[in-house]
Amino acid sequence: MNKKWTLLVLAALLMLTACSNTDASVNSGAPSPGEKKTVVVAVMSADPFLEKAALAFEALHDDVRIEIKSHMANPDGGPRVAVSLADIEKYIQTLTTQALSGKGADLMTMGILPEDKFVEKNVLVNLYELMEKDSSFDKGKYYENVLKSSQVGDGLYAMPLSFSIDAIQGNTELLKKANISMNDNNWTWSQFADIVKKLKEQNGSDYMAFVNPSQIIADYISENGSEFLNKGEPNFDSDAFRDALTQIKTMFSEKIIEGIYTDTDKVLFAMKSMSSPKNALLSVLDPKLQYYQKPTMNGKSSGWKMGSFTTFGLNSKSKVKPEAWEFLKFLLSEEMQSSPDLMGLPLNKAAIDEKFADTEQELEQGKLEVNFTIPDSETVKKQIQSLKTLLEGDGGEKQFSDQKVLNIVFEEFSPYLMGQKSVEEVSKLIQNRVKTYLNE
Repeated sequence: MNKKWTLLVLAALLMLTACSNTDASVNSGAPSPGEKKTVVVAVMSADPFLEKAALAFEALHDDVRIEIKSHMANPDGGPRVAVSLADIEKYIQTLTTQALSGKGADLMTMGILPEDKFVEKNVLVNLYELMEKDSSFDKGKYYENVLKSSQVGDGLYAMPLSFSIDAIQGNTELLKKANISMNDNNWTWSQFADIVKKLKEQNGSDYMAFVNPSQIIADYISENGSEFLNKGEPNFDSDAFRDALTQIKTMFSEKIIEGIYTDTDKVLFAMKSMSSPKNALLSVLDPKLQYYQKPTMNGKSSGWKMGSFTTFGLNSKSKVKPEAWEFLKFLLSEEMQSSPDLMGLPLNKAAIDEKFADTEQELEQGKLEVNFTIPDSETVKKQIQSLKTLLEGDGGEKQFSDQKVLNIVFEEFSPYLMGQKSVEEVSKLIQNRVKTYLNE
């Protein structure tokens, strides 16, 4: 595979998985009388947040042991090994095989696992049912819009610990200078390309839009999952899909979009995620930058896209469901959600409020280095409130997330992007491979 494209694909996969992956661990079953109950948690890579949470939980529950099985863990404590495509593929295959055979860990980070298939095979517990039976769990403390956007049907089978809002960040100074305005409620990738062309003409060909082509493909499939997998039947060998691939390749070939950049001063647009309260606030306070909703192929936007960072599913065959549920609740507690080790926007509202307040205080005390003039306190408070309002908005419906299907698309799109295969060949190959995978 072309080295540059390999980097692009890995970057997209890491954005999609967002640190939530797993390992090949199997729960040995119910403990003997007097023994500690062990909750096995499967993850792909080592996570300081999870490790610290396990220790804190064990300190409060001396009859429970949390065993974290990390696929990428370094037993000698050395530096973390980079995640490869082979690691991701192995993880999906191993965890899927175990789960579908009635084995596997008690808690599994879902991320790249085929959640729809797991739900269909009754592998996962509907967490809404546990919430309803648990008087200590108050859904009002959490962003219920994020829970809703994580549902499969009417059930919640993967609990998001944190989330992000995916967006496009634009250089407002250059847009104003070029007298360009756009309605990001319904703009298309074609309109986006025209805007980038105009900005490059005015500012220089070395300016760029940092938009990974594989991320556009992933978004397109995720937003239109029912069209590409209608009742389990793939539909990639179609004019609509070929048109989308052609448009993405054209933007990449004409250097409208690029997947890698080194000069941040010459970025016109960039795919960004609001992935921490601090970074989100600093971004909206910077007058040179602005968040926009992502363009779509057809201009039909469904609003701001909320994506989960780390999600956990509870194995329906677990022998320690009550203990696993208690640990999952602990991960959602204000104490743990306020941790600086948590990646993403906390699901717990109180934790987000705390992080916004901390950032506001740091700004007032001049503890943060920024390359813009910090506005007055009233403006900062208004921007915090506008972000809170945005976070409460409709997160949209759960998007298609079968990573195996996306991997197939990425692999077959690479030769087309590099001019080695025709779009017709690629669409047929994707169609046949996905069909074979779904029939396994």
